[in-house]
Amino acid sequence: MATEATSAIERIKQKLDIVEEIGAVVSLKKSGKAYKGLCPFHGERTPSFYVFPDKQDWHCFGCGERGDIITFVQKQQSLDFREALELLAERAGIPLENTGRPETPEESAETANRKRLRALNEAAAIWFHHQLLQSTAAQYCRSYLDSRGVSSDSIAHWRLGYAPDGDALVQYLLGVGYSGKEVVEAGLARERESDRGGMYAYFRNRLIFPIRDARGQTIAFGGRTLDGGNPKYLNTPQTLLFDKSATLYGLDLAREAIRRGDRVVIVEGYMDAVVTHQCGTRNVVACIGSAITEKHIRQIKKLTRRVTLALDPDAAGESATLRGITVAQQAFDRVAVPVPGPAPEGTRTQQDGWATRGRRGTPRGIVRFEEQVDAEITVAKLPPHEDPDEFARRDPAGWQRAIEQSVPLIEYLITAQTAGLALDTPQGKLEASRRLLPILAEVRNRTLAGEYADRLAAHLHLDVHDVQRDLAQTRRKLDREARTPLRGQADSVSAELDESGDPLGTKYSQTDGTPTGPFFNFRASGAAGATGEMLAELAQAEYCIGLLVTDPSTWMEIYAILDEHDFTSAEMRAIYAVFARGIGEGQITPALPGEGLIALLPEELRPTAEGTGTRAAPELPESGPTLSKIASKAAYRLKRMRLKAEMAELDYLVREVAGTDDDEGLRTLMARKKLLLSQRRAIDSATDIWG
Repeated sequence: MATEATSAIERIKQKLDIVEEIGAVVSLKKSGKAYKGLCPFHGERTPSFYVFPDKQDWHCFGCGERGDIITFVQKQQSLDFREALELLAERAGIPLENTGRPETPEESAETANRKRLRALNEAAAIWFHHQLLQSTAAQYCRSYLDSRGVSSDSIAHWRLGYAPDGDALVQYLLGVGYSGKEVVEAGLARERESDRGGMYAYFRNRLIFPIRDARGQTIAFGGRTLDGGNPKYLNTPQTLLFDKSATLYGLDLAREAIRRGDRVVIVEGYMDAVVTHQCGTRNVVACIGSAITEKHIRQIKKLTRRVTLALDPDAAGESATLRGITVAQQAFDRVAVPVPGPAPEGTRTQQDGWATRGRRGTPRGIVRFEEQVDAEITVAKLPPHEDPDEFARRDPAGWQRAIEQSVPLIEYLITAQTAGLALDTPQGKLEASRRLLPILAEVRNRTLAGEYADRLAAHLHLDVHDVQRDLAQTRRKLDREARTPLRGQADSVSAELDESGDPLGTKYSQTDGTPTGPFFNFRASGAAGATGEMLAELAQAEYCIGLLVTDPSTWMEIYAILDEHDFTSAEMRAIYAVFARGIGEGQITPALPGEGLIALLPEELRPTAEGTGTRAAPELPESGPTLSKIASKAAYRLKRMRLKAEMAELDYLVREVAGTDDDEGLRTLMARKKLLLSQRRAIDSATDIWG
């Protein structure tokens, strides 16, 4: 039985026209049964991006990206699965059930309250903006913006506003139907504690910066004082919609530039973001307050892994930069770089616990993984005593150069971490080494780390060979500390394998990675042709997910063969993407039970994942080399199904383009076909499941 989430997805797809939705972003032209245009996900001059309305999906034959309407919104707007689903459900006018169960009265009340607060904030934003443009009391505010170089276009683009003295906003909101309780809950008013009672406006005589979420909805406000009062900046307090530690000012306006330029620039203040955008740097966002948090980085890493910090060049700004560096290093994923070696006799597992087996269940060898932060963090060097907005306004070209020539993290840290130390004394040199060597040890590119060691040696006037020796010792020490928690886990997995041996006998000798239970047997049910192929592919995808849910130790076999683009179903792709992220962040280990894997998923995906596990489990052995073989074969089968389907699409498009004068388009399609043929040959040589 389909889950409520699945039912909602199908209703959304039926209600929305994929050509119309994608056509709002991409200029599409009819091409036979499909529509084509320039891919929004990579730069190209000849269209290789196709939308297939009959199948309700899209495919770029230039960069290989593909998916359905949900995937397109996820990728184009950098949303996760739930966010994209909510956006499209709202657009389609389809209510989303809460993971297949009715909402509790409390949940229904919260949903309604959120909707009211969003509308209230929007009404307040319009009112503030009108005051700035029309009110005579706002003349000083308009003059202030002019003195800061903010253009009328920027005022409109950011919808800046003005909060006058008095309680006019409160009276306006009450007059249009909002209750006093709602105005207080939105953070726009506070209740008087005196005997007079009533409410007073939270923002008074302030320049107003509306704060929007990533979808462009107003969720809060920031206000700068205009009369020298304290605090200089005042933000909406924590509300149902607004969490200061999770919100980046300007992200809704900067998101597309961040994605296209593959870099985000983080500044400290509202005005920094407004003016730098106005000067042409549109990939800038601002922290609300000076602290960069892990929640900020979680939003950023959906868009890019390249971060430039351009915080104020004063003591507070440098402190914020160092905190930002620390948070970014901790919050960005760490990727494992494999270093293979020969397998000692009798070796059963890798040191991190994942079984490494050949086609016949024999060890391939020890694989040691070295971790490194999957991000490039740089720091822009700004002139002393100039905030980013002042620098950008005075010297736009110089500001752009500062961003383009931002120094690598290590270079900045060498200077920042040694400031104030007496580097002409042994004690100063020792303290500098103590601070910096662990940081250099995190650089797992040995060539780059060697260059940084040379710079540190020159900075401290030390012998470069001594510094490199100390760096190697520090790296070994950190590696030993990192491996210690994994040893018990690896020993546990080895013991299980040694005790079980190969208990499978002949009971599972026919299980070869093909789903054979009644749920999966679409061929037997009479489905044939293209429909049968699509149903079989969907079944195979669900079987692979079911393997992961049933036994997470199969992950390495499946992950080595498949990526999320091999899953055409939005739900299966979203589930696989969460699991892949869990591996990268160390949340998934061979010892993790299936329930732990399910717990990583958003609630609306859990019933689907549980269903795949329930259907796959009866066909599987408990563990051992046969299970690894089943997982590999299942993944190879799905990969080949996906390649076959894509080849069929390509053949159709090649025939269509061959009759036109679009030589460049034909070359793109033929190049893609050549790549697919190469991939299929590689699969055929890697496995014998296809004879």
